[in-house]
Amino acid sequence: MSYATLIRQIESGESLAYVEARALGAALLDGGVPELETAAFLVALNQRDPGLDGWLGLHMALAERLPGFSAPTGPYRTVVLPAYHGVRSCPHLTPLVALLLKSFGIPVLIHGVLEGGSGVAAAYVLRELGIMPCSTAAQVNAGLLDDGLAFAPVALLNPGLASLLALRARLGIDGWVTRLVAQADVLGEHSMRVTPVAAEAEMVTTQVVLEALGGQALMLQGCEGEAFADPQQRPDMVLVQDGQSQRVYEAQAHTPSQVNLPSLDARATGTWIGNVMRDHMFLPLPIRNQLAVCLYAAGYTEDLNQARAITAINGFGRAAA
Repeated sequence: MSYATLIRQIESGESLAYVEARALGAALLDGGVPELETAAFLVALNQRDPGLDGWLGLHMALAERLPGFSAPTGPYRTVVLPAYHGVRSCPHLTPLVALLLKSFGIPVLIHGVLEGGSGVAAAYVLRELGIMPCSTAAQVNAGLLDDGLAFAPVALLNPGLASLLALRARLGIDGWVTRLVAQADVLGEHSMRVTPVAAEAEMVTTQVVLEALGGQALMLQGCEGEAFADPQQRPDMVLVQDGQSQRVYEAQAHTPSQVNLPSLDARATGTWIGNVMRDHMFLPLPIRNQLAVCLYAAGYTEDLNQARAITAINGFGRAAA
């Protein structure tokens, strides 16, 4: 494989073939590409989409290197929440989504980075809630089975992936590596993944990839690229099930009145989430909408309208505004 040839090919806008993308992904994830060329690939693929076959090849390379995570057997699919950004304009509510799902008896796997750069990472808020990162795949599986919730740091998914993300941070770019891991089906069958995109422009290509990968996924423009809906303005939400897509919520055309949210730091967010769960406090409508789709896709209800009804008047004690 000629790295220089592949870099020029990507920079020219030419799509990658499945076989060459799989080989490239394997080399990058195994640390077999020199750092200079690795940085060039990160920049080139950040600027040019590799095409559907290219994405599928990269996904296969990653899938072949994931640890043996196992979704618990039971009536509900495990919901998978990626957490690869730090948020700066809104409290990080991925832990809230996880705890809400857990309260319905649905297992939840969070995977992501331990640092938020200049923002607040989900890991910071999870720590305030007493949820610590797992250190082995066996610990992840035990957490899912016994506690219904586990947090897997990215280095546990794949050390090479963690290295690519670290280099991404050094270069000050964001793009295909984060998209790859956010789309990844890390649990396989009997799971449902929430797949956030950082920008509306990524929605179409991400939907095509998710349809080709199969399985169950909820795609939304996540708040600052994270796996929760903006609590102050709902984004588009698209449910992908076995290669078929359905738009289940449209983006709000206007900004509703301000909702009562905590300050942005991890401690305040963790305290607020604890109060929400303990005292059944009001939930922002976009979070309720996302929760409804997750309940339905996880198999908690037979249809989406039933899930919407449950989340409109549920154990939190107040109808959605």
